[in-house]
Formats: sequence, structure tokens, C-alpha cells
Amino acid sequence: MTRTPRAALLLLLASAMASQGCASTVLRLEGEFSSPGGTARTPCEQREWLVAAPTRAQVFDQQGRHTANRDDGVGLYRVGSSAPESIPGLAPELHADDQARVAVHRAAVRPHDTQRWIAAGLGATGLLAIVAGSILFVSAFSSREGNNEVNRPRAVWGGALAGLGFGIGIAGTVVNPNQTERSRASAARYVFLPPADERADVLALTGRHNERVRARCGSAP
Repeated sequence: MTRTPRAALLLLLASAMASQGCASTVLRLEGEFSSPGGTARTPCEQREWLVAAPTRAQVFDQQGRHTANRDDGVGLYRVGSSAPESIPGLAPELHADDQARVAVHRAAVRPHDTQRWIAAGLGATGLLAIVAGSILFVSAFSSREGNNEVNRPRAVWGGALAGLGFGIGIAGTVVNPNQTERSRASAARYVFLPPADERADVLALTGRHNERVRARCGSAP
């Protein structure tokens, strides 16, 4: 019985590590693109200013067997940062004219994020079931006056609960997105790629955002 809970725990931990992704598939490249408004001028502007920079995205082919690096993407960064901003996460900051473009990226990452949440829920449920089952199973054994006693119903229920948790944990690993799905979602989350997102359109989006930042900072005391 002790081997089953341990195996399940290792399985769930491996699944959680895989879901985080050990290597980034998005990388900022050297340089940055000029956008309307130029560069941030004041500390106030620097806090919210967006920089458009060339960004590499690792993408898979339709069969998910081969990868290729696309260096024609554009990512949005805070001043001095090498970590790209989430395109869906920027929605509250961006101009109304740019919400449709952001919605496309949000829709592209939604299936991946839904799978991640389901997998995390199954993993947590499975872990709790394994722990509860193990405790119940161990508590079924007792020693009284030198005699070993076994509460068989409790042992059976404990074993069944731990086994159920193990099964739920396996379901979580099955639901969890694979590397191909994670890479595609990462590209959609952080990178504007042509032809859907032409560079000129992305720079115009960046300019509209930065103009609003400049206006806010100009009116700040």
C-alpha cells in the first residue's frame, strides 16, 4: 500500500513540474522598434510605458513533431525588462480600437488555460484523496496488549480512497497540455506574429497605449 501513494505523489509532482514548462519558448531579441511617441521621458511614463522589441517564438508544425524558431515576431515589454507582457493581460490598458486584436490572442490561449486549471484541480483532488486514504489505511492497524488488530472496513476504505486519488492524478496528467500545446499557447500569449499581426499594426497599438500614458503622466502632479 505504501508504494501506491508514493508513486501517485511522484506522478502528481512530475505533472506539476511539466505544466510549468522547464524552458521558455519565447525570447526577446536584441534591439527594439520605433513606435509613435518615441521613448519614455519621465519616471512616471517609464512605469507604464511599453517597448516593442523583436521576439523569437518557438512554434510546432501542424503534426506537432518538429519545431522551428520564428524571429519575425513582436513582443511588448516594460522599460528595462526582458520578460514579455501577456497580450491578454494588457487588455485593460490598451485602447478600445485594439481590443479586437487582443481578443484573438485571448481566444487562442483559452483552451490551454482551461486544460491547465482542470489538470490542477484534478491533481489537487487526487493528492488530497491519496493523503486521506493513506491516513485512513494506516489508522486501521493498531496494537493492543501485544496483539496486532486490523480494522478491515477502514483498511478497505483507505485503500480504495488512495486508489481513487491515484486514478484522479492520472486523469490530471492526461488532461494537462503537452509541450506542443504549451508552446503554441505561449506564442499566442506573448508574441504578435505576422500575417495575423503585422508589425506596423502592432507599433500603432503600442503608440496608442504610450500616448495615453504620456497624457496621464502629463496631467499628474
